[in-house]
Amino acid sequence: MKHLSACLAGLLLLVSAFPVRAADAPPPEPVVTNDSAKWIPIFGDNIWAQYHPDWQGWFPGGHSNRFHQMYVQNVWDHHPVTKDWEVFNKHWVFDGEWFAVEWFYRAKFMDDGFRQWESTLGIGHLKDGKLISWTEYFDDEVGYLQHLRLMPPYDDKEPVFPWPAKAILKLPYRP
Repeated sequence: MKHLSACLAGLLLLVSAFPVRAADAPPPEPVVTNDSAKWIPIFGDNIWAQYHPDWQGWFPGGHSNRFHQMYVQNVWDHHPVTKDWEVFNKHWVFDGEWFAVEWFYRAKFMDDGFRQWESTLGIGHLKDGKLISWTEYFDDEVGYLQHLRLMPPYDDKEPVFPWPAKAILKLPYRP
């Protein structure tokens, strides 16, 4: 009995260390900020799960919104072209509700295991603590050209640019 009393006293002490919210008390408010320098550290690599209901995206291949992204993600999940994604060498710039980021990414092609190495530059805009717009400026052509052995990979210490410095393949930007 003495042992049981000591256990109950210890349990009571342990439980009292954790605050209890009354059943009718409102849940804690989520952190909502449009300050990109504070927002990015909160959500980190999970910024894509923070879409604003009116989200719009612009990419080299076209325009998107949150409903289109759900469709694209479903296709991607069931018919991926690449796997083993690695995103690294991120460089962020913050300006209030706007931010920009450049990074490298690598992925393996599912068909033959070839590892591409690409880069991108994106600009995001926050509204109501959510990502309302994303504009991405580089596309996946570098990875496809590397896969075809028409373009080299980046060097380890190379800056994040649209094409590797050693690329000799040149195309006119605009006619």
